[in-house]
Amino acid sequence: MKWINSLENPLIKEIIKIKKTPLDKIFVEGANLVKTALERQKEHRIDKILLTENFITKNEKFFNSLKMKDFELIGITEKIANKISDTVTPQGIFAILSYKIKKLSEEEVKKAEIIILLDKIQDPGNMGTIIRTAEAFGADAVILTPGSCNALSSKVIRASAGSIFFIPLFKADIEEIEEFLNKHSLRLIITDPRSKKMIFEIELTPPLAVVFGNEAHGAGEYFKKLPHIKCRIPQLGRAESLNVAMSASIILYEVLKCKTKGITQHLV
Repeated sequence: MKWINSLENPLIKEIIKIKKTPLDKIFVEGANLVKTALERQKEHRIDKILLTENFITKNEKFFNSLKMKDFELIGITEKIANKISDTVTPQGIFAILSYKIKKLSEEEVKKAEIIILLDKIQDPGNMGTIIRTAEAFGADAVILTPGSCNALSSKVIRASAGSIFFIPLFKADIEEIEEFLNKHSLRLIITDPRSKKMIFEIELTPPLAVVFGNEAHGAGEYFKKLPHIKCRIPQLGRAESLNVAMSASIILYEVLKCKTKGITQHLV
């Protein structure tokens, strides 16, 4: 195991570059995210894990398990950890791993019952939270439109709480999405505060695709030109609208209710 003591080391410069513009590699920090990444090594190969001496001392058993793996372990100083970390108090463990968002045309999703479409979502926290919610409620894939924020940024990864490793992400333009919807006979669901129908008044049994649009403008007009079902989330309070990530949680919970209801009826 080698040690890095200088902020000018090429690897540290590479990490800063990856953090700024993640493409086919991502940078994660914290024990929970690294452990989650370890679970998915076959899909997202870990290249290197960086650890501080303090972390190694406090987590000797975990460190010994890492030594049995085939990726490189690198020791770093607390000064370097503070430099590359996004948190005030770094835990002292980081990882660089391969991760690629595929084009929808490259590889079809293995299952197309519940598909999440993110249209020009700009806030990394919103995107990560929706990815986390989508995975938690059983969605099969997340498709990103051009103009969305970088789904591989450290902020998105942290907000996803590791769910980004368990649900496939694809990128596609509207023509590719339309073709995909038609091929898999997916009904398109769009939330619209002006809709007469409320979310629990429409049929949400899969297969379907739900689009969550830009924080300021909602779903793009190109989606509204496609055959779709409109609905709204009812509100009793005075809030003008709900955060898009909160809306996603409510809608995907309703989708899960419909899906599990169908499963229960089938079993009975």
